[in-house]
Amino acid sequence: MSVLGLSCTRCNAQYPIGPLFYGCPACHKKGLGGALTVVYDYPAIAKTLDREAWGRHSHSIWRFKDLLPVQDPAFQISLGEGNTALVQPRVVCETAGLPRLYIKNETTNPTWAFKDRFHASSISMAKAMGYTKVTASTTGNHGASTAAYSAAAGMKTCAILCHPESSPLQRNIIRMYGGHAFVLENRYQYLETFVNDHGFYPSTTMEPMPVGTPFGIEGYKTIAFEVYAQLGGKTPDRMFFPIAAGDVLYGPWKGFRELKQLGIADRLPVLHGIQPAGCNPYVQSFRQGLHDVITHPDPRSIALSIRDDMGGRPALEALYESGGDASDVSEEEIVEAVHLLARSGFLVEPSSAASVAGAVKAGRQGRISRDDTVVCIVTGSGAKWPEVVEKLVPSPTPVEPTWDDICRELGL
Repeated sequence: MSVLGLSCTRCNAQYPIGPLFYGCPACHKKGLGGALTVVYDYPAIAKTLDREAWGRHSHSIWRFKDLLPVQDPAFQISLGEGNTALVQPRVVCETAGLPRLYIKNETTNPTWAFKDRFHASSISMAKAMGYTKVTASTTGNHGASTAAYSAAAGMKTCAILCHPESSPLQRNIIRMYGGHAFVLENRYQYLETFVNDHGFYPSTTMEPMPVGTPFGIEGYKTIAFEVYAQLGGKTPDRMFFPIAAGDVLYGPWKGFRELKQLGIADRLPVLHGIQPAGCNPYVQSFRQGLHDVITHPDPRSIALSIRDDMGGRPALEALYESGGDASDVSEEEIVEAVHLLARSGFLVEPSSAASVAGAVKAGRQGRISRDDTVVCIVTGSGAKWPEVVEKLVPSPTPVEPTWDDICRELGL
């Protein structure tokens, strides 16, 4: 058994694997909210690790099972997530002046978002621990993925608490999977009630609290494993992430650290966390040298999925440890990145484009060497946000256009 238990990211206290949804009990008593993370027997894993299985063309994160929390195949839920493409978006590379820039295209996961890696791990653990009811809070992608994996796991009840500005399409997707979508302003109050009073498993972020799970970010580690393999056994120089709670940054960081600990990788990437200027608690915290993320009042941005007013300490610490930084981008820069990706052949939501916006900005400012291998994590498809896409495209030519209308649009 390679899983040893849980460890507090703040005080290093050790606990057995179990439903500890308020983080480290010792830190919780002190009002500190230390997040928990899964720890493994790395020397034992190094002796038996099947590297060939990692290289197989498999659409499932469970080919990395040695470094995932659910060891019993009977509880390993998959919808064919992972093994997403690492590709170079032509127009983005040209605009940024970065010929070795790649995107990790997470829009090709089963529910068209990176969240599928999270829930493949998280819901599998819920099933292994005997849960039959799942809940989550969402702006869209997280809830749709929770509902899909709850359906795959045969959960009896899936209750999703939706942000008021979440897309109606996303809510209908949740309902199609058999979940219950409730639109609420105060989502976290109900989240705690479901968990504490009604026995729901919270498939939520690692941190910040009120409730969280340490098991979902283990799925995000597989991004690091895939990127390393796709680059021919090399670590990228820099990685750019759109961040809100920060799980999608901390997960791959943990993955690369494990590769180094196992003697597979010889170095770690520099991490860059990107946020919209209208909601940048990590950026403000990083600039002040803080080690806990502040709360951003009145957050505003077109990038709803990363418009969280606070974030998690583990991701902030990862930025410091990697030698990277947190930086913000304007609404105009986010929209430009959406269009640059579209002209490269990729349709993404604004939040997903933030990582690319950050890389383009850094490239233009000369803060990245042209020789650096840069990977931007692109998290979710624009097809799930039709209202936003409609605002970003030019007014359509009328139905049954005249020849003059056609010529005018084509510039003939």
